Amino acid sequence: MQGKRCKQVGELLKREIGSILLERVRDPKIGFITVTAVTVTRDLRLAKIHVSVLGNEEQKKQGLAALRHAIPFIRNEIGQRVALRFLPELQICEDQSIDRILRIESLLHDVGLDSSGKDGKDGKDGSS
Repeated sequence: MQGKRCKQVGELLKREIGSILLERVRDPKIGFITVTAVTVTRDLRLAKIHVSVLGNEEQKKQGLAALRHAIPFIRNEIGQRVALRFLPELQICEDQSIDRILRIESLLHDVGLDSSGKDGKDGKDGSS
């Protein structure tokens, strides 16, 4: 369980990393990457950056590789923007929750249910 300070630092890093990706990182291979969460260890020495990557498998693979390559730059930018006693090491983790949600919705659609859990049929089957 994370303490209050860990959560605060995680939220701060999430905002800053998102800003850095949007404003400073210019690698087109990164594509559509969203920082979904940042979890920080109790000693504040390691920050796991959970990211969601849109695109096909090849685009995701390239985007994550480009992001991992940009970690030293991102860490340096954070060091200039944020006053922390220790600048945590950054680790990229792919957040696959969006993929799981899309897969579940697809399965529900296949069995005839919409995302609200109701039967996708409107009662009008053309027979009267």
